Amino acid sequence: MGIFLAGVLRDYGADELHFTEIWSGVGPWDGVDPGDRAKVIGIMADLMEAFSFPVVHQTISDDTLEDHPAFRRSLVGARAGEWKLDRIDHFGLLTLCSMVSRHLIELKAKGPTDFDLPLPLFVDEGLLPAGRDRPLPNWESAIAGPRACFRRSSDLAGLQLADFAAFTITRSQWEIVKRKRRPAFAPPEVVLLRAASALNILNLPIRRMASEGLDRASYELSMEEDRAAKGLPRRPPSKD
Repeated sequence: MGIFLAGVLRDYGADELHFTEIWSGVGPWDGVDPGDRAKVIGIMADLMEAFSFPVVHQTISDDTLEDHPAFRRSLVGARAGEWKLDRIDHFGLLTLCSMVSRHLIELKAKGPTDFDLPLPLFVDEGLLPAGRDRPLPNWESAIAGPRACFRRSSDLAGLQLADFAAFTITRSQWEIVKRKRRPAFAPPEVVLLRAASALNILNLPIRRMASEGLDRASYELSMEEDRAAKGLPRRPPSKD
């Protein structure tokens, strides 16, 4: 990462990698040729694939909680230490901590000498300012402290790996959702979808499909089938 980031700073003047900016060509990437921006994404994809970093993906939103109205009502006013469970950002991070902890313990059981537990947990600044830590209510067997340590991604390169994984998963889904059937993906889309397919995501299913079949209709069908398999209505509750 040090070598990669030094090259990015030298060639493009960017001191850190924010992949939404790279994809959109804004900030230090304004005016950079789309092909060069796609190469940067491709290099990061190669790094993620080569090291096979485990990725845990979690989405918590108003929409997902609407599927469980009684549970959502139970969160109103609830707290876990300094965490407010009726705040989406607090509840979402704690849910992710729980999932990450479970997967860390499973990975440790499969490879006892691969790494030591507990591990420190670093979170990109935002929910709290960089440099702040906050105790967690559980998961001390997997997370050191247990506490969440908030840091700037410019100070901790590992956070840029997490940013890449989050961007790749969400953006690739969006590119498919907005796509109408056409013969082929544009070159930047190919790089993005290849990057997404190479991620070692521990908690998302793998589905294989010909590229010409990737569009909004196929994506929505997959989502409906997933909801049905989880015992939910095929469509989310109406917001009318």
